[in-house]
Amino acid sequence: MRRFVGAATAVVLGALGLTGLGATGAAAAPADGACAGVAIVVDLGDLPAGDAGNGSSVRCVPTTGRALDVLRAADVTLEGTAQMGLAFVCRVDGRPAADEAVTMPDGSTRTETCRRTPPATAYWSLWTVGDDGAWRYATTGIGDIELASGGAFALVYSVGRSEGRTPAVTPAAARAGDVPAGWSSQSPFGTTSVVRTGADGVVHDDRPGPAVVVGVGLLVLLGAAGVAVRVRRARR
Repeated sequence: MRRFVGAATAVVLGALGLTGLGATGAAAAPADGACAGVAIVVDLGDLPAGDAGNGSSVRCVPTTGRALDVLRAADVTLEGTAQMGLAFVCRVDGRPAADEAVTMPDGSTRTETCRRTPPATAYWSLWTVGDDGAWRYATTGIGDIELASGGAFALVYSVGRSEGRTPAVTPAAARAGDVPAGWSSQSPFGTTSVVRTGADGVVHDDRPGPAVVVGVGLLVLLGAAGVAVRVRRARR
């Protein structure tokens, strides 16, 4: 029985370590304070700010390779066009919605149907990192861009800009999880837990607290103890 209890205790401690939570609920971060994988930036740009889940965000995942695969690993919801599929990104995390009015430079509005390739005056621009560490406008699709560990990639919605709108965060800030007010970011990077900064500048921590983690661990501990008792009785 001691073996079962010891193993369960290890599970409890491991759970605390995996969530990156201590007594204060602080997030564990990479030693250098930066994203250890690829930082993904979704910048609404010229679109109105959205709620959590469909607003501007920075995420970090350990996945590398095609930008398409990295974006999927980061739980970025993508929608292409009926005409070209994901060869041309039309919607990101549901934005702009099919019934969302996009204000154009001349004051008129349009809605995005995603039937055809969006116009050069209202579309999601793609950005990679150049040799100088600054954002570089991408001229190829997400299926052709390769991303390596320690890099960053951005999607920015741009209106009235032929070569897109530069992301609101630098690649270095994205890798550090340093986001503007109103954006959300993952902390620790590589998990689905979210720490978001509200429009009022207040940080909201949506991660499970230590009590939740310990509670789950105790359930595992009790379950393991019950199994041990049944095994001992069966042997008798």
